[in-house]
Amino acid sequence: MAADSLRVTRRIAEQPAFAKYAPEEVKPGVEYQSDEELARLAGDIGTTIFHPVGTARMGREDDAMAVVDARLRVRGIDGLRVADASVMPTITSGNTNSPTLMIAEKAASWLLAERGEVSGGS
Repeated sequence: MAADSLRVTRRIAEQPAFAKYAPEEVKPGVEYQSDEELARLAGDIGTTIFHPVGTARMGREDDAMAVVDARLRVRGIDGLRVADASVMPTITSGNTNSPTLMIAEKAASWLLAERGEVSGGS
């Protein structure tokens, strides 16, 4: 049930391990407690209209939040790259589909170049 999943999430956020991050519930909001309220509000926030980015952020060496470098290589793991919207440090002003395709094309170009195969990119 949706209400139960929100309650579990609340219990997780209340754990001592998260205290230093001071999590604050924004949606649905702590004022909502009944099964009916939580089920309705879970439907309001459980959508796919968002285009999450930044979960494997690309950035400079001195960016502590960056997971991948400028050539999409995962820091600390040889041979692994991430080539999707998660490497975008911030969300684009439009749909993420085209920029994600560009990221994937660039990654493919780099991989081909590293293997000594013909590549159309720089």
